[in-house]
Amino acid sequence: MDLTGRLVAEDGADQTEYRVTTRVTQAGIEAQSGHRLLLHAAGAADPQTGRTMVLVAESGTGKTTAAARLCRTLGYVTDETVALSEDLVALPYAKPLSVVIDASDPYDKSQHGPDELGLVPCPTQPEVALLVLLERVPDRNEPPHLEPVRLLDALVALIPQTSALPRLTRPLQRLAALAEATGGVRRLHYRDIEDATQLLVDTLQTSEPMAVDRTAHPPTASQALDETYAEAQPTDVRIDPTALLTRGAYTDAVEADGEVLVLIGASPIRLSGLGATIWLATAEPVGIEDLIRRCVSDHGSHPDARRLIEDAIGELAAYGLLVSAAPGVG
Repeated sequence: MDLTGRLVAEDGADQTEYRVTTRVTQAGIEAQSGHRLLLHAAGAADPQTGRTMVLVAESGTGKTTAAARLCRTLGYVTDETVALSEDLVALPYAKPLSVVIDASDPYDKSQHGPDELGLVPCPTQPEVALLVLLERVPDRNEPPHLEPVRLLDALVALIPQTSALPRLTRPLQRLAALAEATGGVRRLHYRDIEDATQLLVDTLQTSEPMAVDRTAHPPTASQALDETYAEAQPTDVRIDPTALLTRGAYTDAVEADGEVLVLIGASPIRLSGLGATIWLATAEPVGIEDLIRRCVSDHGSHPDARRLIEDAIGELAAYGLLVSAAPGVG
């Protein structure tokens, strides 16, 4: 496999090394797609126990800096993409760390091997025990703080920081299981990772699995989405008032805290209130009148109940979350 592609003749050594590193990383991501959960994250592991923290963040917002600091004493797993097996063991990827040379050009980076930076090698079995969303606040004056994140809030934050998520079987359940196994997702509010190092190390040692009250709603064979990377885009849909309604095709769904998160391809749609009630009630075909009765029973009567419920049905249908199953009488 040619991992270098066409390199630009005018590039200097730094640019060439950056391009090669990027292409090798992309090839690795493609090779693991559909097999491992891929998170845009840095990983650091306890050299003795293998307990591993995964620090999730958007590109250019602190992963490499965190890895460079933490892995002076912890094992270096990677600084860009953490690939997790179903049993939550991380695949070590000791790529060179990319350091920005010119702040005005985020692609102008120099590459530094972990040995050059004196980073600790990764242990043989790095198993994830802590999952953190990095939230760097440059002007923060308070000490670093780890904030627990509720499950659906965490999933909504994690989904954009994944690669090839829809190619996994039951991807939301994989993310939810990861959150449970790591004691719940936490968000780190900090200014400088140096100040947060001890907090992270201490939490890594004490983090324990935590059960979350959640319900999985995987699609049936007829509801499973064919297009892996379909996007949820609203369209104009007319609902036949005599039709039976059922769920449209989707990738996965999870219910927690009275809400439902539905994944359509890589697009999450969060449902609460009437939307959650209606979607949950349409696992099998059901008429609109029955849906209205269900909603009134769950949410109470309202002078505009019918209009509000029909509006909610229309919005769900516009995003493909509801479809007509067959003509009938509700």
